[in-house]
Amino acid sequence: MSAPMGTWDVGPFDNHAACELLAELRDGTFDFEHFKRSCADSPLDVDEAEKVIALGALVNTPQDRLPNGVSAKELKSICTPQSRAWLRKKINSTLEPESSPVYALWETTGELEIWVQSVRASLP
Repeated sequence: MSAPMGTWDVGPFDNHAACELLAELRDGTFDFEHFKRSCADSPLDVDEAEKVIALGALVNTPQDRLPNGVSAKELKSICTPQSRAWLRKKINSTLEPESSPVYALWETTGELEIWVQSVRASLP
């Protein structure tokens, strides 16, 4: 595999940005509203895209299977219908070949289709 730098596999938590997000959730410093404001510009940069995909995956993960140290309490603001709709829109934008930087990175790896399947599975 020749994944983009800072990425070691196609899964939603298999990259540096997602690991950063998980650390922020664990220590209580992640602010979803602030994150949404920082993602107002389109297209999302690679780190923003990877965090959005990870958030979508977290919303879909049963409570008893969340990553170590992450609880449903930390995800409360992310699990609202409005937040889920926002995540769906942003995750779908990562799959746009003409405008998504993260898509462009995966295009060069030979693993684009596997990554696309993983991203689609993260859609809330």
